[in-house]
Amino acid sequence: MTLSEASSSKIITLTTDFGYSDPFVGQMKGVILSINPDVKIVDITHEIENHCIEDASFVLYNSYKYFPEGTVHVVVVDPGVGSSRRAIIIQTDGHYFVMPDNGLISYVVKNKSFKAVKIENKKYILKDKSPTFQGRDVFAPVAGWLSKGVNIEEFGSEIENPVIFPIQEPEIKSIKGKRKIKGRIIYIDKFGNAITNINIKHLQEFYSLKDISVIRIKIGRLYLPIVKCYSESPNKPAALINSDDYIEIFVYKNKASKILNLSKNKPVEVVIDG
Repeated sequence: MTLSEASSSKIITLTTDFGYSDPFVGQMKGVILSINPDVKIVDITHEIENHCIEDASFVLYNSYKYFPEGTVHVVVVDPGVGSSRRAIIIQTDGHYFVMPDNGLISYVVKNKSFKAVKIENKKYILKDKSPTFQGRDVFAPVAGWLSKGVNIEEFGSEIENPVIFPIQEPEIKSIKGKRKIKGRIIYIDKFGNAITNINIKHLQEFYSLKDISVIRIKIGRLYLPIVKCYSESPNKPAALINSDDYIEIFVYKNKASKILNLSKNKPVEVVIDG
């Protein structure tokens, strides 16, 4: 399927750390709509933690798959804006990703083939030199032209080495009859829930999902049960398998991150008896 064929969906998503108090998001949308007034623009989020590339990559990975093939995803979390870092387009899994070349694509392309193009053609950008706002001057117009059916090769030369940071997988081992999965917290959401890098696929290597009574989540000195939903543990901290299939630590109607002093990269362990 070519981009021209896929672009009939005419959807562009936006993921940034810009927030809403400044005009940045609106300016990007204005540029896109000036190029393609028929496009549908969907905000995934503009509340990524400032400059946090890993958070943006994780959110993008858990979001893009719900959009139809041919969707163009613009991601701008760019602490290196104005520097020599490249502006790129990635084509993979039937989708197109327009972003700075700083690792934002890492979660998406894990174990996938992809095509990467460096954005070079001045015809498709507003300003050749844009030291502070390439979201508006480079990434937004490129996305607009992509949604109009311009082929990816028109934007520049293909590259083979986009920046991709390693995705740290949990460590799975058996010690003295106890099977353990050691992971870490990788994301704190708006509600203060702590999402780990331990996925349902890691758990399936050890037990049937129908039997969760043998599992405890250890964080610090605290052992938490796994429940099916938040309201099943109204009075005590607990964990569950969330909607994206990751183990998540929560405190019902409160912020686990604050109450349990949780932060990104804090170690988490799954302990399975027997």
